[in-house]
Amino acid sequence: MLKNKSIICIALPTWEGKYLKSTVQLMTELAKDNKVLYVEYAFTYKDVLKGIFGKDIPYKRILGLKSRIRQIPIAKGKFIHVLNLPPVLPVNWIKDPDTYHRISEWSMPKVRNSIRKTMSELGMKDPIIINAFNPFLGNHLIGHLNEKLHLYYCYDEIGASEWTKNHGARLEALFAAKVDAIITSSNTLLTSRKHLNKNCFVVKNGVNFNLFSQKADHDPLKKYKERYHKIIGYIGTVDHRIDFKLMEVCASTYPNLAFVFVGRVTHREGEARLRKHPNIFLLGPQPPSELNNFIQAFDLGLIPFLKNEITEAIYPLKINEYLAAGKAVISTEFGDLDDFREITLITKNQSEFVAAISIELESDSKDKRNHRIQIASQNSWVVRAERFGNIINTLLQDQPKTVKV
Repeated sequence: MLKNKSIICIALPTWEGKYLKSTVQLMTELAKDNKVLYVEYAFTYKDVLKGIFGKDIPYKRILGLKSRIRQIPIAKGKFIHVLNLPPVLPVNWIKDPDTYHRISEWSMPKVRNSIRKTMSELGMKDPIIINAFNPFLGNHLIGHLNEKLHLYYCYDEIGASEWTKNHGARLEALFAAKVDAIITSSNTLLTSRKHLNKNCFVVKNGVNFNLFSQKADHDPLKKYKERYHKIIGYIGTVDHRIDFKLMEVCASTYPNLAFVFVGRVTHREGEARLRKHPNIFLLGPQPPSELNNFIQAFDLGLIPFLKNEITEAIYPLKINEYLAAGKAVISTEFGDLDDFREITLITKNQSEFVAAISIELESDSKDKRNHRIQIASQNSWVVRAERFGNIINTLLQDQPKTVKV
């Protein structure tokens, strides 16, 4: 177990948000025994203008009109420090690598100074740096923070996303070769990153077991249960990963079932297709604290992903969230799901997926629900953070020797 260390997380995601984030979950656990500074997503000047004109962006903290650093309580007597960086120039649209680098570097002195100043204020010396899927900052920060160890936490396929297509894979490869180790969130990512760094490990995504295993305090889907036989649910972003044709077939095949999607919607064409079906309901993003109430109201949880370059690298957060609530899970075979083949129905094609819905609804039992909960308890973020910390301890002990994978 990792204890009494100074950890700085250079994160891509913001701390707050209407969905659970693996980086936030891991840092929350590590902060219970260590001093952790979470450096949020670097907002641009363009973002600042959006915040001034009403968008939910903390522009006053970004500009330094309010303190850029704040304390977030995470447990009894424990907290994490969260830092908003000064604004940077928007550069993601630039395609030429040399131009991109020059303009990116213009913003970096004030970024580095902001982090160093915060380190001094918090008394953080010789920190462990965990870069969470942010090689965009990582290449500018590595070696500049007097770090004892520098790790890259890779939890997605960076080269397959639309917003990273210009520079993501190139910057990741440069950064990954410099760090002390890479920690991935799936076996697929581990396999594809091993050539970038000789020290490569996997820590799979977990679940906030205490949250998702507790009984609901209210039923947010009560009105749908009055109209439909069962509730079939999905928690997560409604985006390019979803097999919309598959969901349309499911809705048409089972008009007496309600198909509920809880999460932000970013795929407008897919949204339009789903809304054509009277038994499909898009409920939008919900506070993380409310997600368990929704899942507890489901009769069945779905992961209807397409199989492509993006999804095959995913270890889905939602699978353990469904299981922690005791819910049956049906998934497409989009990636490496070997850990769950004995506890979920992983289907190979559309007809299998559609048929699995009635099979799981009819065969569910108390014993099955208890077994699912027991499996999920072994995959908690507490367990995952302990493994993450043990990897760091091994790397620290082996310095300056090479770590054997």
